[in-house]
Amino acid sequence: MSSTPEVQEHYKRLPIWPEKDVINKKVDGIVPSCRVESWHDIDRVVDDLWSEFGRDDFVFRGHANYEWKLEPTLDRMADKAISEELARKQLEYFRLSIRGRIADRALLEPYKEANDDPSLELWAIGQHHGLATPLLDWTRSPYVALFFAFENPDDPAWIDLKGNPSNYSRAVYFLNREFVEDSESHEYVRIVEPSKDDHGRLVNQAGLFTLAPYDETLESALLKALTDSRVDVDNPNELGKYLCKVHIPNDFESRRECLRHLRRMNIHHASLFPDLIGSSKYCNELARDFAESRRRMGAEPVSTPRPDIDYWAKNKLPSDDQGLKPLADALLVSDKAELAKPEDLLSVARMTVEFVNTQAGVDWYKRESELARLRTIIRRRLSGLNFDENSIDAAATAIVSVAANMAEQSEKQAADAVATGAKAPEKKKVKTTKRKKSK
Repeated sequence: MSSTPEVQEHYKRLPIWPEKDVINKKVDGIVPSCRVESWHDIDRVVDDLWSEFGRDDFVFRGHANYEWKLEPTLDRMADKAISEELARKQLEYFRLSIRGRIADRALLEPYKEANDDPSLELWAIGQHHGLATPLLDWTRSPYVALFFAFENPDDPAWIDLKGNPSNYSRAVYFLNREFVEDSESHEYVRIVEPSKDDHGRLVNQAGLFTLAPYDETLESALLKALTDSRVDVDNPNELGKYLCKVHIPNDFESRRECLRHLRRMNIHHASLFPDLIGSSKYCNELARDFAESRRRMGAEPVSTPRPDIDYWAKNKLPSDDQGLKPLADALLVSDKAELAKPEDLLSVARMTVEFVNTQAGVDWYKRESELARLRTIIRRRLSGLNFDENSIDAAATAIVSVAANMAEQSEKQAADAVATGAKAPEKKKVKTTKRKKSK
């Protein structure tokens, strides 16, 4: 993930819908982009599109990470764009490997072209089963696209070198399907709607695909089509009528709220994936909501913040030099690690405290996802310092273990104080007490 100030401020610099602009080509490419202030505002985006154009004129695509490009999976194996040679070879590999595994033997016949109709059917089957293909998934439903944008939590790797979350927004793209299907633009970008849908996913997701010409990306091919159609492609608001990227603010609470809202619309894993995998993911979401509601009701008192220990729940580690020392010492896992500069070790310890005190949730030390996230942050920081490369993994594991033990002990002491009827001390006294007990 990029972590430059320019990219970190990218979301704030974007115009608010319906205005569009190309602010940073490294992030959004040549796609006109904008932002909304909440996922709720997608309703307004959709209403504006449908009132100005038509209900079926657009298709949509959701991205969990705002930096992801409009790249088919096979495109990621190519230097710039998918060559026909690469596509032919991949299709040949797939045809040979599925012999005896599919019922329609006609699809096994030697290809004429890598983008003729039988080949497109085969590409679609492969897309469903994880094959890298030149197809890009879209949906007619903006709310299905919104689901795919918010479906999964942030990856622990989406952390910048300072330990801050760098996935500031998620994104929904919309593409003018009517223009793409027009006979004059058909040679540039194709809409692919397979006749076969053995598992029902395409129907349930209102899904279809786009296919760009070989040696072209979707954006470049569409730009050529628009230029030939005399559309003013230098005007972002005009270009944005055909392809646009809408950034949506990203945080844990809004993501959960968005998914619950979509579930009430019957948009969830079980409805979109009519198989056992979809059912399993749907049940996982229900279980997470159940566990969260139980914590809020007080069924799991250890995990529920209480008013008299709220300070402890939010500030789990001392940030003074004495409190940092055990964390810095934990990094000294080998003789070579001990050669690191003391100020570098303290900077890593200070970053650890800042993350725990400002970003980690209650009982973070019990959740493997949070522990893994912190280890990733620390490994990245150590990699940027003059720290022994062979000691990085062990050092990250060690400092996270010490931090978790310190946090757990602090909260146990606070809970014991509550149990005996004692009031939690004032903030300054809390810090003093924590310094003494962390010796």
